Amino acid sequence: MSSVMPGLMALVMFSLARGFPANIRGVGHWASGALVVSISAMLLALRGGIADWLSIVVANVGMILGTGLWLIGSQMFFGQRPARRFIALLLVVGVIAMSWMTWVHPSITGRTLCMCAILTATYGLNSLTMLRFGKGSHSATFVGSMQLLQTLATALRGITMFVPAWASTGLFAPDLIQRIYLTTGALMSLTVCVGLLFVAMDRLRNQLEQQSFMDSLTGLLNRRAFLGVHQQEREKTMRTGGLLTLLLIDLDHFKQVNDTYGHATGDRVLIDFATRVAEMLPAPHHVARWGGEEFAVLLPRATPDEAKEHAERIRQRVAQKEDAALPAYTCSIGVSCMAASEATIEQLARDADEALYRAKRSGRNCVQVSDHVILL
Repeated sequence: MSSVMPGLMALVMFSLARGFPANIRGVGHWASGALVVSISAMLLALRGGIADWLSIVVANVGMILGTGLWLIGSQMFFGQRPARRFIALLLVVGVIAMSWMTWVHPSITGRTLCMCAILTATYGLNSLTMLRFGKGSHSATFVGSMQLLQTLATALRGITMFVPAWASTGLFAPDLIQRIYLTTGALMSLTVCVGLLFVAMDRLRNQLEQQSFMDSLTGLLNRRAFLGVHQQEREKTMRTGGLLTLLLIDLDHFKQVNDTYGHATGDRVLIDFATRVAEMLPAPHHVARWGGEEFAVLLPRATPDEAKEHAERIRQRVAQKEDAALPAYTCSIGVSCMAASEATIEQLARDADEALYRAKRSGRNCVQVSDHVILL
């Protein structure tokens, strides 16, 4: 059963991987690794009942390939360079060593030491990848921890081969260390497969959650998420007392940019603007794409003078041409500021929009503050 279950989990992962976004990489390698490990484990379990070239050479090399695919999948999943050449080298070593110590110079001890060394390397590197790059993910930490236990058990099996009293005489030798090694391998293979599946599902869920509150082009909050942030900040500020400030920012003559340079350049301008604004505002702040070429900035507890100063800094920074590959562009900004108890998003947006309209009528590339600023 311990041999069959990873194969069944592989089929599940193969099915799910087909529906995953292209930027979630490595799941197919995990599935392939699980399937290879499952087949190899079944061949190992048939030792003595089938030909040695299947139960020894193919089975052991299959274990190297399967765990190597897990490692490559993990590296791809976390955006690291996959160690394909290293795994290929281990496979060559495994084929030569298993063949030599099966037919030329038969040695159970030699085969065990060789496989323990190779599997310790693949298990250990996969564990390191999961624990190092999967920080913040409980599923990745779990898989990394399980692989670490498997690494230790495999290394222990290799070390004990040098102790005559503990050195096994075969795969199914009844000594305690071999039982621990086989039991750990059986349990961990299934556990790791399930864990990898959860790691992939966590990544997919996080991406879907991000897509629900982030603008796909600029990476800023979308309007829906911005409304939620405003509500949270308003409730917080009402408890402590203070002001809420909203900046509505519109890129001047943006339609001309699209018409003259094309929509691809227009998108790059939007991304450039979002990047520059997000990095220059003080914490806490929230920036969102309000719609089209219009952006919104929420500044909790900023006074009207501070809000106007921030808006002016944004206007001046945007007016500076920093990317030679992009056309020069400017922005107009409307500012509204009021007590949190009065600062509904509708009122803030209405006042900021009126101020923005005045900025456009004043020749654009300027900042206007609402005439209805409500102080504490």
